[in-house]
Amino acid sequence: MQNYYFKIKVIKMGKWATPPLDAEAWHGLESSKFFKKTFGIYKGLLALHTREDGYMHMYVPNKYFVLLHKRIRQINTKNYKALGKKLLTFYSVDKLALKAVQKIYHSPQKLSNTELASAITRVRQWIHRITVYDQFGWLAEEYWTPLMRNVLENKLKIAHGSEEYNRVLFALAKPARISTTLSEKKAVLEQTIKIKNHKQTLPKAADVLSRQFGWLPIFNYGDPWDAKHYSDELKDLAKKDLLILKNDFNKLKNYTSIRNHDIADTVKQYKINNKDSQIFIEFGLTVDTRNEAEYFCSYAGQYLMPLLKEAGRRLYLSSKQLRSLTEQQIKGALAGKINPEKLLRSKGKYDGWGYDKPMKKQLHFSSQEAEKLFKFIESYVKPIQGGDENRGTCASPGKVTGKIRIVPYPKDNYKVKQGDILVTYATTTDYLPAMKRAAAIITEVGGLTCHAAVVSREFNIPCIVALKNAMKNFRDGEMVEVDANRGVVKKLK
Repeated sequence: MQNYYFKIKVIKMGKWATPPLDAEAWHGLESSKFFKKTFGIYKGLLALHTREDGYMHMYVPNKYFVLLHKRIRQINTKNYKALGKKLLTFYSVDKLALKAVQKIYHSPQKLSNTELASAITRVRQWIHRITVYDQFGWLAEEYWTPLMRNVLENKLKIAHGSEEYNRVLFALAKPARISTTLSEKKAVLEQTIKIKNHKQTLPKAADVLSRQFGWLPIFNYGDPWDAKHYSDELKDLAKKDLLILKNDFNKLKNYTSIRNHDIADTVKQYKINNKDSQIFIEFGLTVDTRNEAEYFCSYAGQYLMPLLKEAGRRLYLSSKQLRSLTEQQIKGALAGKINPEKLLRSKGKYDGWGYDKPMKKQLHFSSQEAEKLFKFIESYVKPIQGGDENRGTCASPGKVTGKIRIVPYPKDNYKVKQGDILVTYATTTDYLPAMKRAAAIITEVGGLTCHAAVVSREFNIPCIVALKNAMKNFRDGEMVEVDANRGVVKKLK
């Protein structure tokens, strides 16, 4: 297995503060099998975990992108809308999954070890199935980037990187459905309006919102938003003028009609044909299914976390220790076949897994193998995005000034105050508490489909992704000007 990875070249997809158990839900063998079933091609990624800093580094063989892009073209050969129809299956699968995980959950304390292991597996099976759509958008993004650029720059004659370029791009690619993020924002606005009109009390409104959307930031590490969280948010919003609140609410209430109107006007203005329009529609679907797949993981998390907590209690392991194991190791420990403490002691500074050439068989590395492979790959590898320290990619247009706040892990969300500039490697839904307060977001990796990009566009704040070494080149508290249109950040004296 090592010989295979030493002989080929890989591209680095990024790194996330995600332990093996959580990373396996996205990048394990089951996820690869569901990917093959859905899109007709396996997804075997190389995952290497550096235990000292807690980051999971993800790599993909260079040749994989050739195979994936070829597969997309095959799907669309007879019907240029075929891939779009395939992506639309997400919404029926997601609906089925939401109902399924609700039925799986039972009071963990009443389950036997065998039942507990089974419940964990069943929830994670749905996660494996749903994350396929997130992974597709993540891996296939660069398929659409040159196609959209060709339409905008060569056919429509819009200067690349200009404000008009970004306006047209994000208008045409805007998802048809209102996202979970915006649905939550609409609900918060609605409750605030009711409070100001004396039709709802603050405690009841906060309780309604926490029960309806409290699960949003769970993902890997996040704590649910409780009534206090929403009470504080409602108090701040209630300071705004009622007309402004109603205007913001009506924009979200009429999201679909406004979106359709903007697209129709843009298509008419530039006389865009159906096939070219479909490129952006397809990309918009990819954006939405990727984003919503991540929210399903948060939703499932509210059912999975109590099960994992109970497993940790029975095995005398902390959450961090439990998440350092794989699902099979947890099942083995609950069955009494594995001594988890002994296993954890045997783990070195590195961990990880990869796949054979056909990407069908998953193989786990020893600590020594993982270390050797990690150091070799890092000596030459280049990131798929984020190769320039001076200019990143505009993921959401706009210009603001504010103080830099470096947030390497979700536990550091508290550092971001209202109006600050959030800087991190990459975001997940764990970072939502900080993202809600940020005036702009900067990440070292990511593209137009990444979580930071999508949420920033929904929050209507500037966002620059793929700005190399941003966490090293800026300091906490430093005043900067973020010009997302140009993808640059200027330090202010």
